[in-house]
Amino acid sequence: MPTYWMISIPSKGNYDFSLNELKGNVEPNETSILTVPSFKIGSLDELLKSSESLAKIDLACQTTVTKMSESMIKLSEIPKEEYEDYFFVEDSTPESFIKNFRWNTSKYQIETHMPETADKIQKELESIQSTLKNKLNQFNSLKSSLGSASRKNAGNLSIKSLNGIVQQEHLLQGSEFMKTVFVAVPITAEKSFLSCYESLCQMVVPRSATKIASDNEFVLYSVVMFTRVIGDFTTAAKEKKFVVREFEFSEDQKQSELDLERKKTLVQDELIQFLEWSQSTFSDIFSDWFHVKVLRLYVESLLRYGLPPDFVSVIVEAPNKSQRQLKTKLNKAYSHLDNSGSIFNGMGMSGGKNKKSDPAEGLDINEFSSILDEYSPFVFFELNWDLL
Repeated sequence: MPTYWMISIPSKGNYDFSLNELKGNVEPNETSILTVPSFKIGSLDELLKSSESLAKIDLACQTTVTKMSESMIKLSEIPKEEYEDYFFVEDSTPESFIKNFRWNTSKYQIETHMPETADKIQKELESIQSTLKNKLNQFNSLKSSLGSASRKNAGNLSIKSLNGIVQQEHLLQGSEFMKTVFVAVPITAEKSFLSCYESLCQMVVPRSATKIASDNEFVLYSVVMFTRVIGDFTTAAKEKKFVVREFEFSEDQKQSELDLERKKTLVQDELIQFLEWSQSTFSDIFSDWFHVKVLRLYVESLLRYGLPPDFVSVIVEAPNKSQRQLKTKLNKAYSHLDNSGSIFNGMGMSGGKNKKSDPAEGLDINEFSSILDEYSPFVFFELNWDLL
């Protein structure tokens, strides 16, 4: 997704002229009009507090949007060329939603005091963050449990679990003194094993070697011998690179196999549920994020240009290769706004030239320039979600 700039300039009672002037200054970049409602505001102190709190909510929204989308991509292994098929905001692509933004009056009534709207968004954000964390923890826990169980069945026949490979009929039954031993033999040494296993130690039953299974590296054989010579047989086998596997048949092995399949199903079900929830919730959190951006634009425009609200706001698509040049051009075109009136110049809240900070005269806007990511003579915010 391209980077978008949200810009406002004072219209000074002539909206159309100011809009056309701004469009001319950003050409040939694509520009969309950003319609900003007139919100209920309180005192100057409340505006300053809103400016600070909205900046924090903005950052938290961005962090959550990024974490959610990155988790979706990582867990579902979405190929990059298909990203756009997975991310929608109110049934539109994120780009279309931004360019055609309309304030959601059914969710956030403009008659509501602005700090209350910000609080409502923050509460929804915190709920989403908590749910996202819990869902990721739940999924990772299930995946870790599955991984542990799967590792037991991974590898070649010299190391992997023999559950599901060795069956009860492969074992000698009813003998107190004799036992079946299982040996993983390298494929390249199979003939050597068959020719020498009977003589690796005494008391090995002749012609008892039976092939049970094989893979690309090893062949698994069963051999019957007296219980008391198993240690000697193991030592002798090791010298010839044969691996005697410790194995005790248990009726529970079938249950273990069922548990593994059940864990696979649980992980898959949890993943599907997470992706369905994430796709739906992504729309909510991205929409909330942009609503916060609009609130910030409104607050900063009042702090910068004064009351009553009288400004033009647009969304500009800003390609990376031309951003520096465009920003320099805009800064130069609107450099005169550094000396325009602001809400800080007395509680009259309009007109006049900026003055240095004086308790009797008002406040200097430059003292509050740190509330912006990068100071410009006009109100400027950037929205950059670079996954698309």
